[in-house]
Amino acid sequence: MAATDYDSYVRAEWDLFIEDPSRFRSSLEAVAGITVDRVLDIGCGAGQELLPFVSTSATLGVGIDISPEVGLAGRELFARHELQTRVVFARSSAERLPFRTHTFDVVVCRLMLPYTNNEEALAEMARVLRPRGALFLKIHHARYYVRKLWSGLLHSQFLSAAHASRVLVNGIIYNISRRQPCAANEKFSETFQTRWLLRKELARQKLSIRHELPDSNPATPSFLVIKES
Repeated sequence: MAATDYDSYVRAEWDLFIEDPSRFRSSLEAVAGITVDRVLDIGCGAGQELLPFVSTSATLGVGIDISPEVGLAGRELFARHELQTRVVFARSSAERLPFRTHTFDVVVCRLMLPYTNNEEALAEMARVLRPRGALFLKIHHARYYVRKLWSGLLHSQFLSAAHASRVLVNGIIYNISRRQPCAANEKFSETFQTRWLLRKELARQKLSIRHELPDSNPATPSFLVIKES
């Protein structure tokens, strides 16, 4: 994604979050009873998912993204709300988080997992999350790519349809074999997740789904996940 496209995208996502107070409230309600001093947002964009936590307390928010432009828009937007001292940004992959074990009380990973090595990314999330900490996890279900395939065919967007087809094949292989396919020139291949396989992968890391979150839907399910110990 070009720098200008990335900047426009993350700013648009920020605006959508700001314009929907229910998302702000639901984040805080989901972790009621959990002391939240440090929050990590993986694939953070402008870092809007950190807003509920850093706006109401002295909580430190950390946003990471693999984009070279990580933090450029976020620092400006947080400064407008006079919250820049409570948020830091860094460039990092989900599979190699540059933080000590048990650093965070809450980890947010929304629609980033499909583009990672799932096993390594979930292991890293579990490692940096403290015991009884919370993980906000939103995934792409197979329905997401079925819709994309159908839309691509319907509107003659054949590259989009081909991409969706490839991801669906990857996901089928992943769910049958429990091994995520690898592309010839990449470490991993984009894939969908299912609730069944996700529960299996989470259990390996001593993580368990507590319940679905209000923004959950059939194409992009969203879960509150708790670290057992």
